[in-house]
Amino acid sequence: MLLEEIEKLYAWIDSQVAETGNCKACGDCCDFEKFGHRLYVTSVEIAYFTEKMKHDLRKMDDNICPYRVNGKCTVYPYRFAGCRIFACGRDEDSESDLSEESLKKLKEIGEEFQIPYKYTDLKTALNSIFRV
Repeated sequence: MLLEEIEKLYAWIDSQVAETGNCKACGDCCDFEKFGHRLYVTSVEIAYFTEKMKHDLRKMDDNICPYRVNGKCTVYPYRFAGCRIFACGRDEDSESDLSEESLKKLKEIGEEFQIPYKYTDLKTALNSIFRV
């Protein structure tokens, strides 16, 4: 099942990240413009997230994740691979390597479940859910 495969991958990512230090959960990186970066997600992750959050899907009107409330992530168990991998002060080379390996695995999951691969920024991905 798709959801189980994504959860296994996310658990694997979490185990890899645990070896190099964990996120401090400060919420600063959720303000993409202020932090100077963007979060990219895959179509497989959006399918998983949509299923998990079907009663609380939100548009992204600015460059702050709409699931950041009072500086904290309100969807932490369902957060995307990029959220899991990135942490302030972590080694960029390690993050890059883990990102590439994770994207490869996400592509494989997509192929297995016949989900066309797309890689786009979070704002575009979330807002595309609401297009009719």
